Amino acid sequence: MADALFLGLTVSVGSALAVLGALMIMAGIAHRRTPPLFSPDTEDHDAVLIFRDSTLVDCSDRGRQLLAAIRDQGVQTDTGASDSTALDRLLAYLAPHFPDLRAQLAKLAESGSLQLESTDDSGLTLKAQWRCGLAHLRISDTSADGVLVAMDRLSYKALHQELHNLRDVTRAAPILIWQSDEQGQILWANGAYIAALHDSGRTNQQALTWPLPELFADHDASGRLGVQFSDGQRWYSYQTADAGQMTLHFATPIDAAVQSEFARREMMQMLTRTFATLPIGLALFDADRRLQVFNPALVDLTGLDPFFLAARPDLGQMLYTLRELRMLPEPRDFGTWRDEIMKMEQAAASGSFSEEWHLDTGRIYHITATPQGDGTLAFFIQDITSEAGLMRGYKAEIETAQNILDLLPDGVAAFNLAGQAVFANAGYVQLWGSDPCTDLSDSGIEQAIRNWALRCDATVFWDQLAIFAANSDADGELTGTGTLKSGAAIALRAQRLVGGGVVVTFRHLAQQRGIPVAGLAHHQDRISRIDHAAPNDMRPDYMSAPQDARTKFRSVKHKGSRIRA
Repeated sequence: MADALFLGLTVSVGSALAVLGALMIMAGIAHRRTPPLFSPDTEDHDAVLIFRDSTLVDCSDRGRQLLAAIRDQGVQTDTGASDSTALDRLLAYLAPHFPDLRAQLAKLAESGSLQLESTDDSGLTLKAQWRCGLAHLRISDTSADGVLVAMDRLSYKALHQELHNLRDVTRAAPILIWQSDEQGQILWANGAYIAALHDSGRTNQQALTWPLPELFADHDASGRLGVQFSDGQRWYSYQTADAGQMTLHFATPIDAAVQSEFARREMMQMLTRTFATLPIGLALFDADRRLQVFNPALVDLTGLDPFFLAARPDLGQMLYTLRELRMLPEPRDFGTWRDEIMKMEQAAASGSFSEEWHLDTGRIYHITATPQGDGTLAFFIQDITSEAGLMRGYKAEIETAQNILDLLPDGVAAFNLAGQAVFANAGYVQLWGSDPCTDLSDSGIEQAIRNWALRCDATVFWDQLAIFAANSDADGELTGTGTLKSGAAIALRAQRLVGGGVVVTFRHLAQQRGIPVAGLAHHQDRISRIDHAAPNDMRPDYMSAPQDARTKFRSVKHKGSRIRA
């Protein structure tokens, strides 16, 4: 009985263990048939990342290394390496290889799983699965042969150093650099671009969303971009470069150049308005001798068609047109005229061209040319017809007055405030035998007084005359007499001119009425300063003229005059 009970119990326990073992075997087989999407094998070389919405929950070692590698590729936020931006950085890295990746992942919760292969030659594959509200992402590199790439340590260090150098360059570059795909979405940008985004207020400074906003929405054909910031408008020079299926964009700040251009444009407008009001004709030619700038006075003076000038003719075309309009002096033959035109241009380029054109119409133009440092040439045309007429009238009046002074028997010499001789008539030259206006060695009134004293008998009058001439504040006049070495007696009169000059008049006393020649010796030492107490009958006739009747002599050369230039 006991043996039968023990045997039954043994059979029952054995059956139960067999059934339990069978169930465990079946469960193991079923488990091996439906493996999980991600193996917990620590030696797995795929990058595995698990996200809840945009927050990173967990990742494998390869996934952590991938995030660390792409963190320094320009996708930076103020929060640094926080988990909240890990998904944005990962998607920004994967977007060039998997087009429309965000839209595909947005449907992951509905489809449950997703498998994508890169459209380029990178060999990347992406497997995604939605499990219990979590997005599991596995990134594999199918192009890796044996997963690991053999490389010596020196090569690895060189590549690592080069990578850091390139990252430092792009991070510190003052120009804006960004990369976009075929759809125009920005996949990568350097620190200068992101800083410009923050300054423009188009993104949140605490976090960035990818793809980044477009800072330059409109690209004009000139390659110049203007963006409005809070501190004003900024200008950039825009360029692009192809990088496979991607496009690299470069924007260099050119605020200083644009401001300089605006200032130059405003200066040109101001100069143009100023030139428009000038009565002098202006024609500015560039280094190739083509007309660049002209003012309305040039049209009025020359009669040239404004449309012809606006077509920017060269200097030769402009001169030929002036010749056709009879606005140039006509030479005897055309060859001579052409040679003169060539000489004129050469002289103008050296800065020595200046002449007067006497036209057939009676008008007189003064033409000057001034070369500039950059090879440009400026011509100025001035109508001096009225000035030339006035000068001719003045010259005729001066010549007439000076011819009359030359006909006087008295010798007259004028000296300026500095004591230099400015005028001497024919009577003076005949009396003293020298012309101080033509004598280059003449040192002025002091030398003249010494010469007068040497040719006359000794008298204190010459010392008084030197004092009178040196004192420019002295008013009135000084008179006296002297005797030449030849025995002839002369009367002298010094008067102060307006401006501080001195005029000295000499007369032979033998020519004066009422004074016998034998009695001249009694007057040779007489020195007197004319004042109101001196009776008029004591003065010679020529000295009785009113004190206000003074002649102002002009220092202009004329026929028969002796004037210092």
